[in-house]
Amino acid sequence: MTKQEKTALNMAKFIKDQSLLLLEKLNELDMDTPADMCERLHEDAETLWQVMRDKLGKE
Repeated sequence: MTKQEKTALNMAKFIKDQSLLLLEKLNELDMDTPADMCERLHEDAETLWQVMRDKLGKE
């Protein structure tokens, strides 16, 4: 894996992790609509990270 690929993978993981933290905070604040949006964001970020990890791990 090149340095550029590793950086991209790390960025995707960071977004995944941060979206989960944001989701927890929104739930604590009882912000239902933003929490629903953030949950979808987190699911997409997790899928993106997994796809990138699988693809870059095979190269």
